[in-house]
Amino acid sequence: MRQGAHEQETPPQAEKRPKVEIGWLLEGDLTSEKREVARSAAAAVQRSLATWMPDFDWVTETLDRPTTADFGRIEPVRLLDAAEADRDLRSWDFVFVVTARELHGRELSRVLGMTSGIFATALVSTAFLDDPVRHEAPLASRLHAFAMHLFGRLNGHVPDRSSTWMRQVEDAEDLDGMEGFEPAVVADLAKRMAEVADLRVEEMGDERQGRLGFYARSLWQNRSHLPRAILRMRPWSFPLKLRRLTTAAGSALAVLVMTAESWEVAANLSAATILVLSIAAVAVTSVYLIRVQHLVTARQGPLREQRAVSNAGTIIAVGAGMAVTYAVVLAVAWLLAFGLFGDPLIASWTGASDAETASVRIRVAALAASLSVLIGALGASFEPYGYFRHVTQIDDEI
Repeated sequence: MRQGAHEQETPPQAEKRPKVEIGWLLEGDLTSEKREVARSAAAAVQRSLATWMPDFDWVTETLDRPTTADFGRIEPVRLLDAAEADRDLRSWDFVFVVTARELHGRELSRVLGMTSGIFATALVSTAFLDDPVRHEAPLASRLHAFAMHLFGRLNGHVPDRSSTWMRQVEDAEDLDGMEGFEPAVVADLAKRMAEVADLRVEEMGDERQGRLGFYARSLWQNRSHLPRAILRMRPWSFPLKLRRLTTAAGSALAVLVMTAESWEVAANLSAATILVLSIAAVAVTSVYLIRVQHLVTARQGPLREQRAVSNAGTIIAVGAGMAVTYAVVLAVAWLLAFGLFGDPLIASWTGASDAETASVRIRVAALAASLSVLIGALGASFEPYGYFRHVTQIDDEI
């Protein structure tokens, strides 16, 4: 579904240098003028990267989407899906998606752009980048500066108070006057690009390794990048961001802890059984949410290292997020069990001696947490379209 593709020419001497490929997807809502501006920005980004990191062969390709008449706010995950398909097909290392439509932000009302480290993709909206009054700050220069800023973010760098491309961006005006990277940032980016430009697993020619072997080799090749991408997904924030999951789990917890039958069942379960139930609850909820929210791509075709890494990273992040959720619910249940229920009441419900009541409290807290997380996952399945994926796969809104 493309109208055109444009690739920047690579000089002959660049063939010996490690290649880093960047794709630019120009959405169909862009006017012809803005498409040309985006192409100019893409070329400027290529020149800037070649200037600051000349040891690499920077290849840029732009693709035009078909013209569309839809100009309302767009869900970022829709753009991510399209970008992931093209990244997979063309083996791009990084992707910039440029749209004229407003991005549907969950934290900010005016969103200039977003990053998704697990997909190595940045989304850019020109809706708030334009400045028709100040002609000294044209869209092309802002788009160039913003792309360099997002490139740094995609590779793990955080905004600062400098005048470089990594300066904190809150409004479009903050993009004016940006220039260059700090030497330490350049050194780190060069190290990261050396890993990115390595031969991909599918290019190594070992066709006998199978799917499991391919995934294992892909994860090993990306062992330094994958943890950073998972951390940028902030799985520890899931209990706060996934409000329906937390609300459903909290409601279930209140009922379970207050029920005498829960205490009686927990008192008769061994510690090993409670541990197995806890692990199973986290695993089952993670698998359920991944499937019902369509977090993992299952496209036909040959295996790709990038797809293997993004799938594995998403699975690990969701599993970690559910483990954090379980831990939070367990802590609340433990506080309720110790704060509201005295030894005589517990003994009357369970027949436990005074010496055993502490153990019973811990077991009922773990049992209630396991069941509450399972029920909470059902609540998360009713999140609005795109919300769960936005929380798990969008790192930053700018």
